[in-house]
Amino acid sequence: NRHGFDRESFDLQLWGGYGAQKIGKRTMAELGYFRLVERDKPGRPTRNRNLHSFSARIMRDPAPAALDYEVEGVWQMGSARTGTAPAAPEQDVAAWLVHADAGYTIPGPLKTRLSAEFDYASGNRASGDRPGGANGRFDTLFGMRRADLAPAGIYAQIGRANILTPGLRVEMAPTKRLDLFATWHPMWLASRTDAFSTSGVRDASGHSGRFAGHQLDGRLRWWAVPQKLRAEFNAAWIGKGRF
Repeated sequence: NRHGFDRESFDLQLWGGYGAQKIGKRTMAELGYFRLVERDKPGRPTRNRNLHSFSARIMRDPAPAALDYEVEGVWQMGSARTGTAPAAPEQDVAAWLVHADAGYTIPGPLKTRLSAEFDYASGNRASGDRPGGANGRFDTLFGMRRADLAPAGIYAQIGRANILTPGLRVEMAPTKRLDLFATWHPMWLASRTDAFSTSGVRDASGHSGRFAGHQLDGRLRWWAVPQKLRAEFNAAWIGKGRF
């Protein structure tokens, strides 16, 4: 229960940028690049990640009685140690992520949007566990996961790593003060020998298969005081699969 100032240093650096161009009334294309560099400092061992992430995205905004879509791909390369110990071997990194969704907004006062989506984030193969092998586990680096997969914070089972999951989503905004959505995702491991997503659960032999189970997830938000105070309720459930 002591107070203290954060101590920043150049031992952890994150930088990058995006370039976007409208290619239609509701359509935009985007290219991005991010660089992460970290190294050990006293009291803070790291994996010495040195990562380049290149992204490309094309998206069409939702509109009533119209189709919309978004497709994004990220390629990640560089190097990282297998652990935080100074003697841990360093591996090359070759990982990738794909996100895609397509939706339709139903005209009417409920402002209902129905969509199908797909997420794939690569995992580490068994050969990548050996010193000198390539690490294929995608590192999301930073950012929120709520929009795609599940709430963060105390519920951190599902993130953008070693996962293959299609999904269905329904969103509604019946009033200016109320909005809600619900999703369903069956989930598989991209690599059966790596830990599933961000759960930390792993079967290095791969004998437990790849099906992790089903997730149901929903959120309800209400502006108690418009633009000043909002209440939010979240619920998520996982029905475990064979893995």
